Amino acid sequence: MTTEQIRRSGPLRWTGMGKLVSFYRYFAFNAPKTTTAGGMALLAATAVAQMSLLIRHSAAPAYVVVWFLLMIIGSLLAAFAMSVGSVPALTRSGWALGSAVSLASIAMYFVSRAVGLPGLPQMLGHWHYPLGNVTLAIGLFFLALHFSVVTGMNVAYPRTRGWHD
Repeated sequence: MTTEQIRRSGPLRWTGMGKLVSFYRYFAFNAPKTTTAGGMALLAATAVAQMSLLIRHSAAPAYVVVWFLLMIIGSLLAAFAMSVGSVPALTRSGWALGSAVSLASIAMYFVSRAVGLPGLPQMLGHWHYPLGNVTLAIGLFFLALHFSVVTGMNVAYPRTRGWHD
């Protein structure tokens, strides 16, 4: 199913979101290596931020330490997979893993502040924690970049876009 068919069908048509999502047809950037390098840099920043959180909260419960380690490993694996340009399927899976890591990071940020986590009551309502806000921003930036790649507004290495004027 093409993007145009998706835009014309279902809730996208009824809500008007299809027109909003189709903005990529009017803007396009052909800088695949820059786009991929930007995504890799955001994932590296995610790994560094999670590493810093791990060091700062080393006395946290074991599940939190495991969470930080999984986020670090996931970020680094996604960045590595994105760097392998000779295998497009691996590159695409790197972008998908990066989005999964970003979504998980954003979800944990909101859950830890809104609902709280067992063994970490000090995080409940602590919305002004700078490093947490940085991880939230990095995750949102990566998701926005991946969205631009998926919609075709940006080209990610090694894919090319059929340019026509």
